[in-house]
Amino acid sequence: MNRIRDLIKTLIYLVVPVILWQGTCAAGTVTVTDQAGRQVRVEQPVNRVVTTFNPATFFALCADLADALVGSSSRDRTASVYEALIDRDAPPVFVGNRTAGLSLETIFSLKPDLVIMYGQKDGVRLADRLTAMGTPAVVIRPESMADMKKTLDLLGRASGRRDHTDKVIRAMAEVEALVTERVAAAGRPRVYYAGSQLLSTVSGAMLQNEMIRIAGGINVSKETSGFFVTVSPEQLMAWNPEFIIASDRLSREAEARLNTPEFSSLRAVTDRRIFRVPAETYWDFPSPLAMAGVLWMAGILHPDLFPADMVRAETNRLYDTIFGSGFSHRHPRVTGQSPQN
Repeated sequence: MNRIRDLIKTLIYLVVPVILWQGTCAAGTVTVTDQAGRQVRVEQPVNRVVTTFNPATFFALCADLADALVGSSSRDRTASVYEALIDRDAPPVFVGNRTAGLSLETIFSLKPDLVIMYGQKDGVRLADRLTAMGTPAVVIRPESMADMKKTLDLLGRASGRRDHTDKVIRAMAEVEALVTERVAAAGRPRVYYAGSQLLSTVSGAMLQNEMIRIAGGINVSKETSGFFVTVSPEQLMAWNPEFIIASDRLSREAEARLNTPEFSSLRAVTDRRIFRVPAETYWDFPSPLAMAGVLWMAGILHPDLFPADMVRAETNRLYDTIFGSGFSHRHPRVTGQSPQN
């Protein structure tokens, strides 16, 4: 237990002190440095928030901003955690999405106190444009566990909800420390992560690679570069992973390809160790909920160290810390307990 406590302290202290200097307060305002290095002045209190991409919305919800969310990405409508938290009688207005385009006119019409942009594509340019026109916009880039803690701290400072975001950061650190401690002396099985296509996987720079590592596995594609990487059938056969973890976005038809003669000799196939991320959990997306994904992966890779009842209890504890006591009991589908999972 002492080692776990030391790990928690290390995980927290590596993140929070680095960013303490990034927020400065004045009467009725806070100035923060976002994850694109931009200084943004935000009037307080923040009562109206707009998000523009799924992960940005997830972070807003995890930062206790559900009651302030007046606008969100049109892709959020299918997210189970979003449906569980929004006010059905007064839902956020959809402002478009990163792929199809955002409606700046709609964003301005909502008169937000804060807009949360994602740092990919033209996110920084749009954030600069919004801020220049008097609407504070911060850019987030939560591409790793450490970056996600920084994202939470940024949003907590910008929105005045730091008491809550500090609590979520601690909860994430506790899960990471628990898993790291338990798998430290265990063997590390080789894992292949399948994205939206069977032969689309993740490089060593992506969050899913870090999740596999923390959960006690080795990502067979960790030496590749870039983001999502397309590999050949021959490469997958050469890696011969012991486990295959598939995104729930992988079609059933693509998954069924694993049962054809082409891949029948893969160890993960012969040992029947093919697992899909539980539907509608978004555990392999960048958000604090990825820590539940780490627990789930650890239970798959090391069931002797992480029995199902322990994984469930720790997952429920994480959700109840983020979204309030009893949330996991009220929303089992959101937390991966639905029958199809």
